[in-house]
Amino acid sequence: MRRRTLIRGAAAVVLVPAGLAAATSAAASPRQKSAQADDLVGVDVSNYQVGFDYARAANEGLDFVVAKAGGCQLSEGPYTSDSYAGHVDGARAAGLRVGHYFLTGDFLSPREAADYFVDNLHDYRSGDVLALDVEVLDDSTRLWNDAEVSTWFNRVRERVGAYVPWFYISTSALRSADWSRTIASGARLWAASWGANDGSYPGPPDLGGSYPDWAAHQYSSMGSVAGTSPIDLDLARPWAFDVSGPTDPPGGLPKTSAEQDGVPGPTMWKRTQNWLRIQSGYTGPIDGVPGPNTYAALQRNMAGNWGYTGPIDGNPGPMTWSAVQRLAAQHGYTGPIDGVMGPNSWRGFSRFINADAWD
Repeated sequence: MRRRTLIRGAAAVVLVPAGLAAATSAAASPRQKSAQADDLVGVDVSNYQVGFDYARAANEGLDFVVAKAGGCQLSEGPYTSDSYAGHVDGARAAGLRVGHYFLTGDFLSPREAADYFVDNLHDYRSGDVLALDVEVLDDSTRLWNDAEVSTWFNRVRERVGAYVPWFYISTSALRSADWSRTIASGARLWAASWGANDGSYPGPPDLGGSYPDWAAHQYSSMGSVAGTSPIDLDLARPWAFDVSGPTDPPGGLPKTSAEQDGVPGPTMWKRTQNWLRIQSGYTGPIDGVPGPNTYAALQRNMAGNWGYTGPIDGNPGPMTWSAVQRLAAQHGYTGPIDGVMGPNSWRGFSRFINADAWD
């Protein structure tokens, strides 16, 4: 997404990254996949992809498109992108999943930005992605912080009800700040990490423990799809498109005593299920009784951030629990990473799971 917007209605000039010619010739088709065979492939588009051939892209295997709706990073004020409606209509006509994204900036408050975004959505339908692009471009001077980002997502939910929220940010910016309020808002991470920037998939993004999991990954800005280049290439987990309601269970959840006594019980597992519901696609009840669905969501989370490389089969073993111990080590656990959970392992894990974000 890092191509400078000049002004609305003006001819766009693409700032071409160094090495574009060589990289573009080697760019991958949209069907290139990550290690997970069920990941969906997509692109995000703006004024730089006017005339994109959506029918051809669908035939090439594209699954989804996220179109730039507008932003508030220009000193002249908020705007709706000239190409926005055409992108949405083209993607919809080709049978692709549709998303809409808004660029942050200095010139609206988060609440005002959310209202402007919702008021100017084109052909929004339940199940569409509504995304916030958090970066510093054009006339803006600073990155939105956790409180501002969470305010935007919560306001959008107030306006549209349950929806599909994506939080776009570079992994370097992600790792440099705390995002606990954004996590609690239910926003799913759309991580920007381009690797060698040659259009090939560089592997999962490095979150550095700053977010529980990633839902989508923008892995290149130099792809070639349906004869259009350069274009951003993205992968998304299937659950990234699940509609998300309010994140807090009625009345909230109590803290687990496992942080003190190291004994896991129903309260700890309820909080774990709520965390996994928010971040890793768990759709079962918040009942404190872990089963295959709970464990599969746990494995997805551990695979995204904590070095789990086993199957997502809902059957936890030493590889799963070793990854949980690596998470726990960031919260006070100092024992071995041996895949054998004991009181000290559970204490460290429960310090994490007792965070206010999972109430």
